[in-house]
Amino acid sequence: MRELDLHKAKTADTSKQKNDAKNAKPKSVLEAFEYIVELAEDSNLDKEFIEKASTHIKYAVRKLKLTAMQVVLLAMFVDRSEDSRIMISEIAKYAGCRTTKILRLSDDIDILESKHYLRASRCRKSLSYRVPGAVLKSLRKNQPYIHEEEPVADTQTFFDRFDKLMNEKDDDELTHDSLMEQTMEMLVEIKGTKFATELRRCGFGDEDTLLFVFMAHLFVENSDDNIGFHDIDDIFDDNEIPSWVKWEFRTRKSELFEKEFIENVNEDGMARSDAFKLTDKAKEELLCELNINEVGKSVKGLIKAETLAEKNLIYNSSECEQITELSSILSDSRFNEVQTRLRTAGMRPGFCCIFYGTPGTGKTETVYQLARQTGRDIMRVDVDKIKSCWVGESEKNIKALFDRYRNICKNSKLAPILLFNEADAVLGVRMEGAARAVDKMENSIQNIILQEMETLEGIMIATTNLTTNLDKAFERRFLYKIRFDKPSVESRAKIWQTMLPDLSEYDANTLASQFDLSGGEIENIARKHSVNAILEGNDSIDVQEIINSCRHERLSQNDRPKIGF
Repeated sequence: MRELDLHKAKTADTSKQKNDAKNAKPKSVLEAFEYIVELAEDSNLDKEFIEKASTHIKYAVRKLKLTAMQVVLLAMFVDRSEDSRIMISEIAKYAGCRTTKILRLSDDIDILESKHYLRASRCRKSLSYRVPGAVLKSLRKNQPYIHEEEPVADTQTFFDRFDKLMNEKDDDELTHDSLMEQTMEMLVEIKGTKFATELRRCGFGDEDTLLFVFMAHLFVENSDDNIGFHDIDDIFDDNEIPSWVKWEFRTRKSELFEKEFIENVNEDGMARSDAFKLTDKAKEELLCELNINEVGKSVKGLIKAETLAEKNLIYNSSECEQITELSSILSDSRFNEVQTRLRTAGMRPGFCCIFYGTPGTGKTETVYQLARQTGRDIMRVDVDKIKSCWVGESEKNIKALFDRYRNICKNSKLAPILLFNEADAVLGVRMEGAARAVDKMENSIQNIILQEMETLEGIMIATTNLTTNLDKAFERRFLYKIRFDKPSVESRAKIWQTMLPDLSEYDANTLASQFDLSGGEIENIARKHSVNAILEGNDSIDVQEIINSCRHERLSQNDRPKIGF
């Protein structure tokens, strides 16, 4: 009995000590928070709870300059600070009240957010909060958290800060309206800069200003010259672009187009209605303070020389001699020497070449191998795509193509090769007295290319299947004209052995003699053999099977009757 009385006395002393501690003045904000959270459990946050926790609440109120309820809420958020997505429902459940009660305290939560004690993540499905690490650091020092931003002093600082804002936007911690508001405030801070002055002079509304700043940000940070709607949706809530933005961009009715600050991306000479970039005018006039001319020039779409696989191409003797000479001239040291001499003699320094001949004779692959050997990238243009865009835009697209090539040359150690692949459509004889819009467009494209060839300072190579009907104006401007004929019997035998190394010399000569195939056709047959070998698990060469493949390689045979006109 005496032991029981001693136990009760000890329990009573412990309880008294706890109560005394709860009522004692706390030594720090975190200590106050600890007791507030303990008392808040299942309290419904009622008056009795407020009275019990009053000593600790008052201490935190004085320290943090917050209201009593803001202190209580912050204490419960800090208690869950390891969680980066704290839900209102979790706070309500702990406090033993309905979620609606906490929602009625949203004004207090918003104030905590405005003071940066909390960061909110708002997405379509949920609202959650986190406590930033900087807040916890201040509380550990028993100090209120004071959010301070470095002043935005210049254009570079502006874009650095905007990049941070976009990170917050990506985490759903910033709304579209907040992003726009803060962007406008920063522009006021740098109002004396060229960037802010030119933007202000244009008189854009806030939405267009934000759109331009965002696109400029992508260019400054990533050298991005190919901005799609999937990028632009990042600045809008729930990643949903308003329909008016899409309409203005697709129809080019946006003021950003009218002021020539943005333009459509041109890929292989074709304007894309869903991809955009800053114009050179915008880069030069608004971003001149950033000194990013060399960094910012896009090389997107270039075929890099180092990515080209080496191939052993077999040529007829006449082709081999010319290609070897051309490869030597296009080497870095020789090319600079040749250009210098041409300029001294008052001649055009550009180097225009044409590879022409029947399909499958290695014209395009030869360009690739020349690029690999000389270390030059390739800017490839598929001419048929130029004419598949809107009528009336083709001329603009072809001009933009050459403008882009000039910019890349200007900012590259080695001028890349401008490859007009399968250029039949623009190298044929121009139509006299063209009446149809399409015919006029084709003539205009040809005239623009001819003019650009006159002033070209880089390297242009065109490939075509045309062997006749080449416009004389083009013929005069091509310095090197290399005809690619079908391989001779001797060359075909070498190609067979290159493609199928296990083929005997006798069989290679037999196939070369019996079938007048191009290099491309022989490669197709060799690939088919490789596929069959993989499927059947048999690497041995069946010459009869190869002969059958040769007979079926061409879809049309000379002895078949012609169909149609």
